[in-house]
Amino acid sequence: MAYLQFARIRRQGWTPAAYGTNETTGFWSVQIGDLIAAAFMRVEAAFDGTAPSCSIGDDGDVDRFMTTTNTGIDTTGLKRGTGAGFTETLGFLYTAANNVDIVFTAATGSPTVGQLTAWAYKARVEPN
Repeated sequence: MAYLQFARIRRQGWTPAAYGTNETTGFWSVQIGDLIAAAFMRVEAAFDGTAPSCSIGDDGDVDRFMTTTNTGIDTTGLKRGTGAGFTETLGFLYTAANNVDIVFTAATGSPTVGQLTAWAYKARVEPN
Protein backbone atom coordinates (compact mmCIF):
# COMPACT_ATOMS: atom_id res chain seq x y z
CA MET A 1 0.00 0.00 0.00
CA ALA A 2 1.26 3.46 -0.91
CA TYR A 3 1.14 6.37 1.50
CA LEU A 4 1.58 10.09 1.08
CA GLN A 5 3.88 11.60 3.65
CA PHE A 6 3.24 15.30 4.08
CA ALA A 7 5.80 17.80 5.28
CA ARG A 8 5.08 21.34 6.37
CA ILE A 9 6.82 24.07 4.43
CA ARG A 10 6.78 27.46 6.11
CA ARG A 11 7.80 31.07 5.74
CA GLN A 12 7.81 32.73 9.15
CA GLY A 13 7.60 36.42 10.01
CA TRP A 14 7.29 37.75 6.45
CA THR A 15 7.10 41.48 5.87
CA PRO A 16 7.33 43.28 2.53
CA ALA A 17 10.57 45.02 1.61
CA ALA A 18 8.58 48.29 1.56
CA TYR A 19 5.04 48.55 2.91
CA GLY A 20 4.05 51.10 0.26
CA THR A 21 5.26 49.09 -2.76
CA ASN A 22 3.68 46.11 -4.56
CA GLU A 23 5.88 43.02 -4.34
CA THR A 24 6.07 39.40 -5.50
CA THR A 25 8.31 37.23 -3.32
CA GLY A 26 9.24 33.58 -3.79
CA PHE A 27 8.07 31.61 -0.76
CA TRP A 28 8.74 27.96 -1.56
CA SER A 29 10.31 25.94 -4.38
CA VAL A 30 8.35 23.00 -5.76
CA GLN A 31 9.51 20.17 -8.01
CA ILE A 32 7.83 17.84 -10.49
CA GLY A 33 5.64 15.48 -8.47
CA ASP A 34 5.09 17.81 -5.51
CA LEU A 35 1.50 17.93 -4.27
CA ILE A 36 0.34 20.95 -2.26
CA ALA A 37 -2.64 19.81 -0.20
CA ALA A 38 -3.41 22.74 2.12
CA ALA A 39 -2.23 26.28 2.79
CA PHE A 40 -2.64 28.50 5.83
CA MET A 41 -1.61 31.94 6.99
CA ARG A 42 -1.42 33.60 10.37
CA VAL A 43 -1.44 37.38 10.32
CA GLU A 44 0.52 38.28 13.44
CA ALA A 45 0.37 42.04 12.98
CA ALA A 46 -2.42 43.48 10.85
CA PHE A 47 -1.28 45.40 7.77
CA ASP A 48 -2.34 49.03 8.01
CA GLY A 49 -3.32 51.58 5.39
CA THR A 50 -6.28 51.34 3.03
CA ALA A 51 -6.96 47.98 1.33
CA PRO A 52 -3.69 46.05 1.64
CA SER A 53 -3.93 42.55 0.16
CA CYS A 54 -1.93 39.49 -0.75
CA SER A 55 -2.39 36.15 -2.44
CA ILE A 56 -0.32 32.96 -2.59
CA GLY A 57 0.12 31.12 -5.87
CA ASP A 58 2.56 30.66 -8.72
CA ASP A 59 3.24 32.04 -12.19
CA GLY A 60 0.32 30.01 -13.59
CA ASP A 61 -2.22 31.34 -11.07
CA VAL A 62 -1.23 34.05 -8.58
CA ASP A 63 -3.93 32.98 -6.12
CA ARG A 64 -3.83 29.21 -6.66
CA PHE A 65 -3.62 28.53 -2.90
CA MET A 66 -4.83 31.69 -1.15
CA THR A 67 -6.93 34.45 -2.66
CA THR A 68 -6.97 38.03 -1.46
CA THR A 69 -10.40 37.24 0.02
CA ASN A 70 -8.94 34.32 2.04
CA THR A 71 -6.04 36.26 3.47
CA GLY A 72 -7.66 39.42 4.84
CA ILE A 73 -4.30 40.78 5.97
CA ASP A 74 -5.83 43.88 7.51
CA THR A 75 -6.98 41.73 10.45
CA THR A 76 -4.97 39.36 12.62
CA GLY A 77 -5.71 35.67 12.92
CA LEU A 78 -5.55 32.30 11.21
CA LYS A 79 -6.57 32.09 7.55
CA ARG A 80 -7.19 28.97 5.42
CA GLY A 81 -6.50 28.88 1.69
CA THR A 82 -9.33 28.02 -0.67
CA GLY A 83 -7.75 28.97 -4.00
CA ALA A 84 -8.33 27.14 -7.28
CA GLY A 85 -5.48 24.72 -6.47
CA PHE A 86 -7.74 23.06 -3.92
CA THR A 87 -10.61 22.22 -6.24
CA GLU A 88 -9.01 18.84 -6.92
CA THR A 89 -9.58 15.98 -4.49
CA LEU A 90 -6.12 16.01 -2.91
CA GLY A 91 -4.74 19.41 -3.85
CA PHE A 92 -2.56 20.68 -6.68
CA LEU A 93 0.03 18.43 -8.36
CA TYR A 94 3.01 20.13 -9.98
CA THR A 95 4.05 18.67 -13.33
CA ALA A 96 6.97 21.12 -13.69
CA ALA A 97 9.31 22.79 -11.22
CA ASN A 98 8.08 26.18 -10.05
CA ASN A 99 8.06 28.65 -7.18
CA VAL A 100 5.13 29.40 -4.91
CA ASP A 101 5.00 33.15 -4.40
CA ILE A 102 3.26 35.70 -2.23
CA VAL A 103 1.87 38.60 -4.23
CA PHE A 104 1.55 41.66 -1.99
CA THR A 105 -0.52 44.65 -3.06
CA ALA A 106 0.43 47.68 -1.05
CA ALA A 107 -2.11 49.75 0.79
CA THR A 108 -2.57 53.43 0.20
CA GLY A 109 -2.21 55.95 2.98
CA SER A 110 1.44 55.44 4.03
CA PRO A 111 1.29 51.89 5.49
CA THR A 112 3.99 51.07 8.04
CA VAL A 113 3.16 47.76 9.74
CA GLY A 114 2.17 44.16 9.09
CA GLN A 115 3.63 40.68 9.48
CA LEU A 116 2.50 37.17 8.58
CA THR A 117 3.57 33.54 8.64
CA ALA A 118 2.38 31.23 5.87
CA TRP A 119 2.68 27.47 5.58
CA ALA A 120 1.52 24.63 3.37
CA TYR A 121 1.57 20.84 3.40
CA LYS A 122 3.52 19.20 0.59
CA ALA A 123 4.00 15.56 -0.40
CA ARG A 124 5.95 13.79 -3.17
CA VAL A 125 3.72 11.61 -5.31
CA GLU A 126 6.50 9.90 -7.23
CA PRO A 127 9.42 7.96 -5.82
CA ASN A 128 12.72 9.81 -5.43
